[in-house]
Amino acid sequence: MNFIYFKGPHEDMGDLLTERNTCSICGKEHAFCFMLDFSITDKFTTKEKEGKIGCYDCLRNGEFGFWHDTEFGFLDENGLRKVRGRNYDNTLEISANSLSELRRTPQIVTYQQEMWLTHCNDFMVYVGTWTPKDFNLNSPTGNGKDLFLELTDKELSHLWDESLQEGQMMLEEWYPTYYMFKCRHCDKLRGYWDCD
Repeated sequence: MNFIYFKGPHEDMGDLLTERNTCSICGKEHAFCFMLDFSITDKFTTKEKEGKIGCYDCLRNGEFGFWHDTEFGFLDENGLRKVRGRNYDNTLEISANSLSELRRTPQIVTYQQEMWLTHCNDFMVYVGTWTPKDFNLNSPTGNGKDLFLELTDKELSHLWDESLQEGQMMLEEWYPTYYMFKCRHCDKLRGYWDCD
């Protein structure tokens, strides 16, 4: 499967089935299929979608899609709209092609709810989850905390210090999940975390 905005592991894709299935839309058997229960499609009514399956080809062809919560609004079949009190003010000019492409991208499996990040007037590419070890390995200085603070919004930056055990100097693991994104235009990294 190839997605512009999703380059993370398959197990991070929401509603992805792990076995070959027959698509409820095109009737063909496919190795990669998704549950349609919470999808966007005009092929079935809301009640009819329950238990139905859509294949990768039908997703890429726009026969169904997925809603996404982004930092600048909620993306559904009606476009990108601000959810009061939840999203930042939208000063971005995201193209109709980018909106369509993200709808044809699987959701990210998260504990709370995904928050698709943006940069350079476009949605960022989800690359997977990171642990403190990943920050240490990818930091130009070898100091993972510095990279974490650089990539994480200020209101979420307390995680690193709160995860250190008393007397511990180097953080190697933590309890939450950190979702990493990369800008497809300038390669800037950004991320956020959540937990159960």
